[in-house]
Amino acid sequence: MRPWEYYQELTAERLVKVAQLLALGRGSAVDRFDPTIGDDNWTLGVCAYNYGCFRISQAAGTQGFEWLGVIDPGKHFQFSIDGIPMRFWRGDPTEPTAKIVVPTPREQFLLDLEPGVPTAGVLFRIGVTTDIDGALLGASFVALRNDQPETVWPLPLAEAEPLIVTLGDERPEGRDLPPPSVGDIGDDEIYRDTEAGSGPDGA
Repeated sequence: MRPWEYYQELTAERLVKVAQLLALGRGSAVDRFDPTIGDDNWTLGVCAYNYGCFRISQAAGTQGFEWLGVIDPGKHFQFSIDGIPMRFWRGDPTEPTAKIVVPTPREQFLLDLEPGVPTAGVLFRIGVTTDIDGALLGASFVALRNDQPETVWPLPLAEAEPLIVTLGDERPEGRDLPPPSVGDIGDDEIYRDTEAGSGPDGA
């Protein structure tokens, strides 16, 4: 089955946009990765996950992403497409992890409400695969039933239009600064600067 055969709201365009947001988040984590300060695969994975969640949260409800929402912003992050709950994970889309197959409270509530519906008992996920550096290589829509993939549909990222996220116009309040003083530096100012740079911490 294709995603939209489960729910018409799960269009290819929307799923691809979510995957592109995850790619942006993961790309930021890869760009900031620095083994010289102690980064390793674990920190890369944590940052990539958090940055992906942030990108989705940042885009949710904005122009072009009115259909995207966040159900749970916590560590068990869950988003929605027109109210349909979804999660994402990194790994082989055909082999979901033990944690990702567990329904969230919201999903369990919906499953309990829909005993006679064909989609009852189905969980929706996006599985992402990465290259050796950790950047997003591909993504698939995954429908899980009884803890096993019922549908794995690779998302056509290579054919997608560039992602555009329109953020709000809000800006933090500015504050007035006094005009800079212009002139020669006096001896007392040179002395103060010298003293400030000679602290025991080297600051």
